[in-house]
Amino acid sequence: MGIHLKPGFSTESSPSLNYIIWGAKGHGIVVRDVLDNCYDCHLLAVFDNNTNLESPYPDVPLLYLREGFEEWFSSLDVPVPLGFVVAMGGARGKDRLLTADYLTSFGLQPVSFIHPWTSVCLDVALGDGVQIMAGACISTRVRIGDQTVINHMANVDHECILGKGVHIAPSATLTGCVTVQDRVMIGAGATILPNLTIEEDAIVGAGAVVTKDVDAGSVVIGVPARRKD
Repeated sequence: MGIHLKPGFSTESSPSLNYIIWGAKGHGIVVRDVLDNCYDCHLLAVFDNNTNLESPYPDVPLLYLREGFEEWFSSLDVPVPLGFVVAMGGARGKDRLLTADYLTSFGLQPVSFIHPWTSVCLDVALGDGVQIMAGACISTRVRIGDQTVINHMANVDHECILGKGVHIAPSATLTGCVTVQDRVMIGAGATILPNLTIEEDAIVGAGAVVTKDVDAGSVVIGVPARRKD
């Protein structure tokens, strides 16, 4: 069971949460802004697989690869629980899931969070490690799988089902009863019409209007969306 932070989280009744971020680029910067400014959270370290990057924060170290994490973790002495957020956006759902499994194997807990500036119905079912960014609107009877990112101003309407490792990019719209299977990427400003299924590992391009089901592993673009060869 992961750690779930929702609007209304009280720092008076809950202890400060120590956490790490895996991902040192733009998405990680956004994650820290939400957790440190909207909740009582404290970032201990950042990790990335790209050894050419520098830490985006002057006050937090950046360490590299699993070797760097394991060395850091072996010398760690902080109160539990210790949370983590995998900040890999775009079509990297598989990487998010694999990294989450790796960190969980050390006893860290995935952090799910909802930015306070959102509209999320009370009956929305959240998996572990879900990230819902500012301005998103999530309607009733929506189910969201583990390590799924719903980005700024995205709209997920009633009875949609989102699998694991999905990324809904800024201002994308899923109209009612859409099923999005595991590791799908929905591009910025795309629209998915009702009662459709986007199968696993598919990519919907930015601004596309999807009017029929999308096959597994395919890339669709345009208005109406068509498969890219």
